[in-house]
Amino acid sequence: MSPVSFNLNYSGGLPTLELNEYAWTKTINMIFIDAPVGAGFSYSTTQESYFMDDYKSATQTSEFMKKWLIQHPEFLENNLYIGGQSYSGIPVPMVVQHLYDNREGGGSPPLNLKLRGYVLGNPITDIHIDRNARIPFAHGFALISNRLYQSAKANCNELLRHINSEHILEPSCRVNLTRGENSTLQRSLMENPTEFLSRLGETPYYCLNEMFLLSEIWANDRDVREALHVREGTKGQWKRCNRTTLAFTKVVNSTVAYHRNLSMTGLRALIFSGDHDMIASYVGTQQWINSLNLTLDDDWRAWYTDGQVSGYTESYINGDFALTHATVKGAGHVTAAYKPKQCYAMAKRCDSLRFLQYRGPFAKRRHPLVDSTVVSDIRRCLEDGVEFQGDLLNFRKDGSPLMNRLRLTPIYGDDETITHVIGIQFFTEANLDLGPLPGSVAKESTRSSDRLRSGFPSYPSVPSGNRNVCRGVCGILQLSDEVLSVKILSLLAPREIASIGSVCRRFYEITKNEDLWRMVCQNAWGSETTRVLEAVPGAKRLGWGRLARELTTLEASAWRKVTIGGAVEPSRCNFSACAVGSRVVLFGGEGVNMQPMNDTFVLDLNASNPEWQHVQVSSPPPGRWGHTLSCVNGSNLVVFGGCGRQGLLNDVFVLDLDAKPPAWREISGLAPPLPRSWHSSCTLDGTKLIVSGGCADSGVLLSDTFLLDLSMEKPIWREIPVAWSPPSRLGHTLSVYGGRKILMFGGLAKSGPLRFRSSDVYTMDLSEDSPCWRCVTGSGMPGAGNPAGIAPPPRLDHVAVSLPGGRILIFGGSVAGFHSASQLYLLDPTDEKPAWRILNVPGRPPRFAWGHSTCVVGGTRNGCSVNSTNYLWRVQSYSPGETEQGIIIRSRLQQQNQRNQSY
Repeated sequence: MSPVSFNLNYSGGLPTLELNEYAWTKTINMIFIDAPVGAGFSYSTTQESYFMDDYKSATQTSEFMKKWLIQHPEFLENNLYIGGQSYSGIPVPMVVQHLYDNREGGGSPPLNLKLRGYVLGNPITDIHIDRNARIPFAHGFALISNRLYQSAKANCNELLRHINSEHILEPSCRVNLTRGENSTLQRSLMENPTEFLSRLGETPYYCLNEMFLLSEIWANDRDVREALHVREGTKGQWKRCNRTTLAFTKVVNSTVAYHRNLSMTGLRALIFSGDHDMIASYVGTQQWINSLNLTLDDDWRAWYTDGQVSGYTESYINGDFALTHATVKGAGHVTAAYKPKQCYAMAKRCDSLRFLQYRGPFAKRRHPLVDSTVVSDIRRCLEDGVEFQGDLLNFRKDGSPLMNRLRLTPIYGDDETITHVIGIQFFTEANLDLGPLPGSVAKESTRSSDRLRSGFPSYPSVPSGNRNVCRGVCGILQLSDEVLSVKILSLLAPREIASIGSVCRRFYEITKNEDLWRMVCQNAWGSETTRVLEAVPGAKRLGWGRLARELTTLEASAWRKVTIGGAVEPSRCNFSACAVGSRVVLFGGEGVNMQPMNDTFVLDLNASNPEWQHVQVSSPPPGRWGHTLSCVNGSNLVVFGGCGRQGLLNDVFVLDLDAKPPAWREISGLAPPLPRSWHSSCTLDGTKLIVSGGCADSGVLLSDTFLLDLSMEKPIWREIPVAWSPPSRLGHTLSVYGGRKILMFGGLAKSGPLRFRSSDVYTMDLSEDSPCWRCVTGSGMPGAGNPAGIAPPPRLDHVAVSLPGGRILIFGGSVAGFHSASQLYLLDPTDEKPAWRILNVPGRPPRFAWGHSTCVVGGTRNGCSVNSTNYLWRVQSYSPGETEQGIIIRSRLQQQNQRNQSY
């Protein structure tokens, strides 16, 4: 679960840590508590406080959580879930009950905990049920025969004595960290690790407990304790399972009664079990869950990871309470240690297990007003592989109704079988009377409306239609259409305008105005983007309202095959490309035998028959590869850095593509940055070049950021001073959004002596007096964390494209493992809580997407070139036959002079 794990290739000394690919902390904020007192690094200043039992420990944990949240009020708005593993099945329900009973807390203002539920893994819940369940569990796994199953339990226990109860398929290990046998083994491991580990290797099996010794060596190291701020003298030997020195008394044999009490609340519960654990087996867990007499909501079914069954799940409800029980196939007692990938997938998709979705007062299994005919049509279309379009009643998490205009489109693979189904949902408010709300909610609603009403003049009530209902006239409706449009609505985002249009007939008519939509787009995307969009052929015919909708939702995006002519000769890779208007420009690259190239090619996508053309330019820069090519101030191109015949470069050249004849011109900027390649660059305000990171001499990675103002008569390089920089890296991307903000993503980043592919996101606002890097991921370590949603796998040599509205599109690159590099990912860094989302685009994307470059074509169409075979891809983001926004992807340019098949 934790962000790091131990490197099992231990060779003595302090064990090293490595990033945990399946850390739960990528998805949720977690606090790990050492409890009861004396466990882990926890301590007491008085001897009497070490004498602890279940009740005292649960009370202390509850008080700790409340005091911690008071000291960190920024987390009070987060939903709170209490979790635990193994014996925590005893105290956790007690803690949850205590917090629920006192959730409003004391003090001024009240604490108002957003307690939403609890999570338990392989929980000890009822001593008698859990112990007695071992026999039918063992019988079900063929560990005892039918005859012995019917005989005395003593015989069975004797047969099970040599079975590893934590995981019945794992070997029974010599190292037992729960019986105080580890001190001698730990000393042997530290004094002669090679001999110790070779002795362990003599056995033909892997023993998980033996590897737990590394945690005790690490936690008892003086430097580690100092780094963890463990107070000197407060703790002796750290033990993973401290059963010998704790003055703890077990006084609670069952917490089933607590679960029964909590089932009367509106909380959520997730109980998961490793199906090969015999200590707290799933058999016993199912038994005490059944004793709660809950209503079955979702029957026993499989859940999957990467298309493979990861376990089984079933859900229960009791009014607003919901409990999900999930098994993890092949896991033992410490579930995440045996199946980290599957447990991480379970943590990420808790919502799909119907856990994190808070159930409101009207969220039933299916509301009577939901049209069963539409549900049947959806099932039929999915089974037959045909498109579905229709309206379906949905509900928010608070129970309020929404009408969902749903469209489901099947996507076919190369073998003409359906591989995906893309769903597009458009929600509008549904005016349905579902009955009275609970008293507390109704009162709060009344208070809120009173506060809103106090800000406007009072108007008499008027009848609404033919119904006997009177509504107060809202003050905003007294304003003229012009004031509403110019002073209020034009300042909103496109999505908000679309929502307001469904409020009433007057707003609907106002939001159909094209002038209003143009103002909305200009405020949201900037004057420059709006001006370029107006110049795109077909934009006026499309209309600003539809343009805003399709650029916001990307609902019309689709891969489209095109055909181009010409060829780029000789063949090459590691070139760079950008766009000038509708023209894609390619410069340089690595030719045969690592030959650095310095020629220029142009592809005009507005031509009736687009084809690559070699442009004769004078005074070309020295040949290079691993450089950057950017567009500044209209038709000007700027080249920086790269690797040439004489090594790394840090020179700057500018080309005006519209000049007659075009000629490269060197810019002698003062105080240039170090020579480098595989860096990243972007342009700001059409005049400023920003360069970040890259690889210097001897393979040293860089973390600096430089700015060069090309509008100056004698440009001067200026390093942007920051107090902290992201880890050094190469192969990353820089993108501009929101005017003067830049976003860094991915790359091959340095972490100590190692280098990792990264999926981290960093931002910097250059409009600030003292710009600084901010880590959107919440961690400075590569790949250690990400914004919410399904984050792109760590990568380098990808492309990042800025879309109107500040969104960033990530595509391709060198990706570790079996992840698809052709998947599109979208992030809006302007959101309060940025979240990744996958952009599922119909059509057939390129199979290979590594080593390409990117450009923006026509102001809104995005282009990239890919090193593979001679193909071109375009993602069309407008309706067919009209204006287009697209990603252009071109693979490695072949030598033969032929027409190129493109997409």
